[in-house]
Amino acid sequence: MILSTDLPKLRDYLDEIFLESSADSIAEMVGPTIFGVQETEKWSYEYQVEHGVSGIKELADGEELPEVTAAEGDSITWTQREFGAKVTVTARTRKFNDYNSPKITAMVRSVTEDAWEKIDQSLADVLLHGFSASNYTDVYGKSVPAVGPDGVCVFSASHSNNLNSDVFSNLIVNPAGTTNPGLTREAIVASRAAAAVHKDANGIIRPVKLDTVLVSPQKYDEAMRIVNSEGLSGEFTRDYNPIKGLVKVIMWPRLAALPDGTDTSAYWFMFDSKKVDRSLKLLWAKRPMLEAPEQVLENNNWIWKLNYYYSIGRAFPAYVWGSQGTN
Repeated sequence: MILSTDLPKLRDYLDEIFLESSADSIAEMVGPTIFGVQETEKWSYEYQVEHGVSGIKELADGEELPEVTAAEGDSITWTQREFGAKVTVTARTRKFNDYNSPKITAMVRSVTEDAWEKIDQSLADVLLHGFSASNYTDVYGKSVPAVGPDGVCVFSASHSNNLNSDVFSNLIVNPAGTTNPGLTREAIVASRAAAAVHKDANGIIRPVKLDTVLVSPQKYDEAMRIVNSEGLSGEFTRDYNPIKGLVKVIMWPRLAALPDGTDTSAYWFMFDSKKVDRSLKLLWAKRPMLEAPEQVLENNNWIWKLNYYYSIGRAFPAYVWGSQGTN
């Protein structure tokens, strides 16, 4: 039987379970390796999108350096959301179970895994719902906006800025220019070429280097053969594969389906690994924490609390491209 005087010991034990479960869950997450992770103390975080910065020029003898001017086309505010759950250790549970009882530890382990899994799925949903400007229901059951700072969906053929009428696309294309192609070597090559001549709002070429392919488990084997074969995958010749060594493949299990069961396994994405954090943000105000009770309630229950705050940011979308794989 666990007495009230044993609360500190149980606290240490459940903290250990929480940390162990968190470490295992974090190791399996893919989202935070793609999204730019930041800490913030602000409830509402305002982000300024820079479409292009101009200022470098040739100087005449004795001329002062020019002021740098930014063609900052859009700003967007991201608001924190709070999530959490209670883990109740009842008097009856304590009376008939010891510290390492599955009944006590399983609750902590389960709710911890649930928290991290929901976080990772919510990040994947940004990509999976990125082809429509309509609000969608997230993994927590709430309606959330799908648009970025320019007011259109994450993956669009007409991303704009407010400096001029230029638009750019971040939809994956095949050699014919058709968007939303299936996963092929030709589509990878065509999209890399299109992204390499991306222009900023000042008309200056700012290459986007699409060096990573992101796929579901169902497409992983195919993607690895396309990217890593010595020769061209599916060809009888041993022609050289130019993208081998230039592109890597990441499998994200959460791309296989939406929380409602909709099959999205054909979806695939490409991104610039050095700059994708300028397109996708994960802002933590508080990472998941397990907080022990400070006192025993009148019914002799001990209530642990697991809660966290974070916000997902959709910023300048040029550094991540997507396809629904339908063409």
